[in-house]
Amino acid sequence: MKVVGYYNSFARQDALSNLFVTPLTHINYAFLIPKENGDVFFYDENNAREVVKFAHDKGIKIFVSVGGFCDRERPLSSTFEAICDNNLENFILSVIKIVQKYDFDGVDLDWEYPTKQYKKSFELMVDKLSYRLHILKKELSIAIHRAVDGEAKECRIVAISDTVIKAADWMNIMTYDATEECNHSSLIRCMKSLDYWHSIRKVPRNKIMIGAAFYARPSAKLYCELIEEDDKNFFRDSFKDDTFNGCYTIKEKAYFARFNCGGLIIWAINYDTFDKTSLLRVINEAI
Repeated sequence: MKVVGYYNSFARQDALSNLFVTPLTHINYAFLIPKENGDVFFYDENNAREVVKFAHDKGIKIFVSVGGFCDRERPLSSTFEAICDNNLENFILSVIKIVQKYDFDGVDLDWEYPTKQYKKSFELMVDKLSYRLHILKKELSIAIHRAVDGEAKECRIVAISDTVIKAADWMNIMTYDATEECNHSSLIRCMKSLDYWHSIRKVPRNKIMIGAAFYARPSAKLYCELIEEDDKNFFRDSFKDDTFNGCYTIKEKAYFARFNCGGLIIWAINYDTFDKTSLLRVINEAI
């Protein structure tokens, strides 16, 4: 079972060395930012090097997550589209150079989200990146939307074709931010997403990862901030107007992932606490 923890390089950079990282098999360093000309960059290169060293010293594989929903306030989907239109080869080369320079073990491609018009372009991007990485004995994961029905299905997962699924080593389903539901990151959403990808799209269970949220919606408070506000939030999934994943839901997700799919992804590990209320400790106990 994989436990993939995203490390948000824009928040709590001093948290990593204090975290309980025993259950982690992978860390995804977020984010490597793309430009329209295909170049890529880190906002803090030293931090990237530090996290890579930390992961390898702990025996944890580390991937670089490319993209994200936006760069500061600039949505990145149009940037990926421009790359596909004119600069795909430079983008692939730039990402591979970063992987080799910083000694990453793989890439997590996080385009949120390729549209129907860019379905073939996304296939080509994933195929080329996968091919180059596999030559280097590296791996490729893709981050995809939680949607399984309604309008969101057509606009956010229609470009995830069978070709893309085959080329990627596994798929990180972002089963959080479902603000239209009672809890933005429920176990039910994970189960529905798994059912769609495995039963309907025939993706092998071991290639499907479900998500755990270490933050709240709609406030976007970090889990550690929720605990500071009231340590009983460890046992809750909601507080005031917020919903999140408390210890019981995290434990249920870990059990479910262990027996039903490839594992868990976490956004984000540096939002955790350092004491007995740590959700990473809950995951470790569950698995």
